[in-house]
Amino acid sequence: MAVMMAELLEDIRRRAEATPRLVAVRLGEEVVSYGALHESITSYEAVMDRHGMSQEAAFHAGLMHCVPALTQIEGVAERNRVTSEIVAWLGRGIDGGEGRHLRAVS
Repeated sequence: MAVMMAELLEDIRRRAEATPRLVAVRLGEEVVSYGALHESITSYEAVMDRHGMSQEAAFHAGLMHCVPALTQIEGVAERNRVTSEIVAWLGRGIDGGEGRHLRAVS
């Protein structure tokens, strides 16, 4: 299932409003709440919009800001794999999300 970015951002916004302290992402020792992730994405949206960049760019910039451990992952392929797993996890409830189970990303 490919997660549509607009749907993902809307889901993050809704969760941030309803339960801002709920954990959105955990990578190693780093934990990010929906509230913090939404705030970061929102602040990057203004910057990206000024430079003609997409909401997806704002999402990735916001995620990297909140989870700096992503920048320490060796190799582009591995970093992309972990980022894809985070996106899949965040989008697990979109379009039903059947078959998704809680698990750690390392």
